[in-house]
Amino acid sequence: MSTKSTLGCALLALALAMLSAPGSAAQTWPAHPLRLVVPFPPGGSSDIAARAVSQRLAERLGEQVVVDNRGSAGGILGAEIVARSAPDGYTFVLSNVTPHTVSPVIFSNVGYDPVKSFTHVAFIGTTPVVLTVHPDYAARSVADVVKMAKAAPGKLDFGTAGNGTVGHIVGEMFKVMTGADITHVPFRASAQVFLDLRARRIPLSFDALAQNMDRISQGLVRPLAVSSRRRVALAPDIPTFVELGYPDLVGENWLGISGPAGLPRPVVQRLHREMMALLKEPEIVERMKNLSITPQSFSPEEFTKYVASEYARWRPILVSAGVKVN
Repeated sequence: MSTKSTLGCALLALALAMLSAPGSAAQTWPAHPLRLVVPFPPGGSSDIAARAVSQRLAERLGEQVVVDNRGSAGGILGAEIVARSAPDGYTFVLSNVTPHTVSPVIFSNVGYDPVKSFTHVAFIGTTPVVLTVHPDYAARSVADVVKMAKAAPGKLDFGTAGNGTVGHIVGEMFKVMTGADITHVPFRASAQVFLDLRARRIPLSFDALAQNMDRISQGLVRPLAVSSRRRVALAPDIPTFVELGYPDLVGENWLGISGPAGLPRPVVQRLHREMMALLKEPEIVERMKNLSITPQSFSPEEFTKYVASEYARWRPILVSAGVKVN
């Protein structure tokens, strides 16, 4: 073979290698619809946020973003599906505090590492938990709830959207920090908690504020306190547990978009860029505000560090509270 032919073959091989390289593939991404797994049933804060951003994200990417609800205890199923997916940029999870910082502590063998098994791409924001009661319930304040619970230990139930949800954990923190002996009743979804609260089958609910704003504004439930450090701008009349004398009773659900570990860097950069841009769009800003979701800009590296720090922060709290689900 001549030198010229050998050189030609070498150049052809190099060109093919470049075309097959992750960076080159990422230049054509996305080439077909994306799947956004929501690890909870429809109606929760993760589902609401996912549907709020998926349409605009699809428009920006030029491909459909399909929301796929895969509800399970502690959001484990949805998170594990994504952790085990190929890192090709087509499967993501609407990540949040439950499957990524709580479930790995309270459940045995979740099947993934909350940091190492994922590429944490884009942070969306945070929303606190709200303690609500029926509008006609006798307790008019947190102090009333604590007093009633101490007068009848173990007799008051509190409903949540499931074991390992942020509502469950804030409820357990409430028990520890107030000395109130109340009993956890896990449901499969926020909507079921609401129905039982309205039917007076349970007296208390700890649930993310995002999916309760409409219920509160319509007078269907009465809020007693939120678990943020400061009052929420959209609900300024609801006091925080902090100002009511419980400075450590702070717990918020954070939301983001994460993919399996090993996503190509160009895919991460593109998706992060598009998400940050759409979160600044007036329509999305207003939507997040109405859901009481406070946006926050993190780089992928900062988001990853945040997940690790949240896991480290929640772990001793959950262990000391004795929260464990087999």
